[in-house]
Amino acid sequence: MANARVVGPRARERERATTAIAAALAIMSRSPDRAGRALAGGLYRISRTEQQRMIAEWVKEYLAPGSPGAAYAARLTRQLHPNVRKRFLAGFIANLFFRDPQVSERLKKELGINAPNLLAISPSMRCNLRCTGCYAGEYDRKDDMPPELFDRILTEAESIGTRVFILIGGEPFMWPPLLDIISRHRDSQFQIYTNSSMLDDAMVERIVELGNIAPAVSIEGGREHTDARRGKGTYDKVIGAMARLRDAGVMFSYSATATRQNLDDITSDAFVDLMVELGAMYGWYFMYAPVGMDPDLELMLTPPERDRLRREVQRLRTEKPILLGDFWHDGILTGGCLSAGRKYVHINNKGDVEPCVFCHFAVDNLHDMSLVDALASDFFRDLRRMQPFGHNLLRPCPLIDHPGVIRGAVQKHGAYATHPGAESMVTDLQPGLREYATGVRDVFAPVWEEEYDWARRWLSSDPEWNRRHDRAMDAEEEMTVERSVVVGEPAEAEPAGWAPLPDLSEPATEPV
Repeated sequence: MANARVVGPRARERERATTAIAAALAIMSRSPDRAGRALAGGLYRISRTEQQRMIAEWVKEYLAPGSPGAAYAARLTRQLHPNVRKRFLAGFIANLFFRDPQVSERLKKELGINAPNLLAISPSMRCNLRCTGCYAGEYDRKDDMPPELFDRILTEAESIGTRVFILIGGEPFMWPPLLDIISRHRDSQFQIYTNSSMLDDAMVERIVELGNIAPAVSIEGGREHTDARRGKGTYDKVIGAMARLRDAGVMFSYSATATRQNLDDITSDAFVDLMVELGAMYGWYFMYAPVGMDPDLELMLTPPERDRLRREVQRLRTEKPILLGDFWHDGILTGGCLSAGRKYVHINNKGDVEPCVFCHFAVDNLHDMSLVDALASDFFRDLRRMQPFGHNLLRPCPLIDHPGVIRGAVQKHGAYATHPGAESMVTDLQPGLREYATGVRDVFAPVWEEEYDWARRWLSSDPEWNRRHDRAMDAEEEMTVERSVVVGEPAEAEPAGWAPLPDLSEPATEPV
């Protein structure tokens, strides 16, 4: 199936839904309380699953009069340009609720895969900043993704129902073909992570004209932390760019990476209040992971600090008129890790198909095959088979929460490292990551039992969660037992004692 293409019949239904949702959002700007109740009721009527019904219930509660959600809805509908409101916001909601079941059934039956909910792509790794710990400065124009490949990836993804794209890099807005290609995919939505340096008046005007782009502006907290990592003067440029986006009616977010150095800053009331004032409609919280140049375990949040990040984001959600996402600790909402095509994959500038933007290993390249065939690789199938990787979904990650999982999968399938130094994640860093994962397990075990009763209802219809729940062990423990059967090692042996890893700098010709 080198040129597999699956086309669904629901484009007109999705477009009608987009138009109807946009109209409801316009009404909400005039009467937020009444329209909020109407929106929640409408979502409940079109809900097909228990999770969609829970979303509708959450929307009703969130938009109750006098709540931060009601204030959020008011500024959401009044601040956004009408074209952005329709093409990005309404389009995103429609794509969330109107995925074609016939396409999904065909993919499952013929290939044993699901269409990812979203696709992350790095069309270029070039960047005009030199941030501490980032590898983007090592690339130049010759390393950019060919425009025809980028366009082909979007088209293939749309054909199987994937219409939400996360663009990262590098600095995506430095890539010349970007907006022209996006203009040919108006029914999809694009969240673009950016350092904001390219967001001048002309660029912002083009974003409004297209309507289906939501920049995610990177910031490390206040001036001190942002300039320390991204260069002197960067903070002021970021603040100026956010103000331009707000005034033009663009939907945008902020993106903050938590380290031991800036945790208090990025979770402070003053910081979030400023983001709201500048017009950010939502915010993403990531944790520093030891990837890139000179990975440093000492920058990672300690296990207690990680729990503090979780609790502070939860608090801010109840007090501030802004949506906040916690990439790791919201894993419950996605049933665990998203990676390996379960809900998303990352395609780098060279066309390598990686399980995740933080996981720089691959076995396939889209210069040689279709997206669908890459999703069906044994490497990805094996990772999906093990998902979720543990019973406690506050620890969803195979890199830092269950580090033996990615090491075992890389070794088993002969995956190659996709940029210099990536192999340290499965070699030199393993002892430190195992110690870290043990600490996180001990901190989050009582939290999971005491605070997440609602997760049982949310996950009740998730077959992957039910499969894991019925197993006695987490994935990393299962891999140790599997290894003992294959090579005769004792079941309690640590994966660190496995056979040496191959040279990960180039694709292996056959699995090791």
